[in-house]
Amino acid sequence: MNRTYASILALTLTAFSAGSALASDASAPKTREQVKAELAEAIRTGDISYGESGQKLNELFPHQYPAKPVVQGKTRDQVKAELAEAVRSGQLPAHSGS
Repeated sequence: MNRTYASILALTLTAFSAGSALASDASAPKTREQVKAELAEAIRTGDISYGESGQKLNELFPHQYPAKPVVQGKTRDQVKAELAEAVRSGQLPAHSGS
């Protein structure tokens, strides 16, 4: 029974993720100015691969590029509250204890 439940859950999650991936608007291509702006930003931040190593310039020479801002993570209480809300609203099945 656990295998069946896990299979159904995996299939459901796959179906939802595929739907959201297809929902993006691919019919609106970027303008030349948008591409130029993205390239300029990538050059400024060193977010461009260098050579065959696959490493980005900001990884090879971190002192030459601005540091990425540190993003504050969620607290333990926030995560526990989100989990409780997901279980309560039915987004996540309650743990059966087995």
